[in-house]
Amino acid sequence: MRVFWYLLIGIVVPSLVGCSQLVTEQAAKQSHGQFAKCGAENRATAEGQIIAGRLWMGDGNDSAAKLLDPYPLTPGERAALVQMHARAVQCRQIILAHVDQSAAWQLQYLQQYVQRSDQLFDKLSTGELQVGLANKLSIESDRKLELDLASGPIDGSGHPAGVRIEQAKRERNTDALLEQSNQIVASQTPPRLPSTYCGWLGNTLNCASLRQSEAGAPSR
Repeated sequence: MRVFWYLLIGIVVPSLVGCSQLVTEQAAKQSHGQFAKCGAENRATAEGQIIAGRLWMGDGNDSAAKLLDPYPLTPGERAALVQMHARAVQCRQIILAHVDQSAAWQLQYLQQYVQRSDQLFDKLSTGELQVGLANKLSIESDRKLELDLASGPIDGSGHPAGVRIEQAKRERNTDALLEQSNQIVASQTPPRLPSTYCGWLGNTLNCASLRQSEAGAPSR
């Protein structure tokens, strides 16, 4: 699922909540169109181009290198991310307001997802989190949202109303890249260790720092 960076920086969300299934088709299209336009404009900015090469986008152009990236964002990239996030906060209110009005059962899951997204943003924007680890954590957060939405009501075609079928193909591609990155890490002697380990504990991001001697070379 490509949702983390969509809610974080406001890019269009084709896999999120299946807007065409909510309320009237006209209202859903209007909300989705407004959000898509807001996100596309944010992505097209100079700041969007700066960070797209390192953060996981789920648009078919990602590579295992993004999952192996051992460095935090550079100061310039962090500044770009902060600017994009400020605009994205306004963009994502469009989709959250629509869900609140039309499919209230989804709102709690999206709010939790936004909470997780903002925790990753905080760590990335301060340079506390390596990009590769952040990308993996965002994938985990995406999968949790999908499971949450899958627990909701069933639509007329027999599928969970909050999840779209085409998501399965994207997940297979992501799984292949995750496996490729794991094989690369396993082949390294010795493996390069991050200076910080983070993981999800419920809806909270827990991080622990390692001593520099254990973590290898300092981040750039």
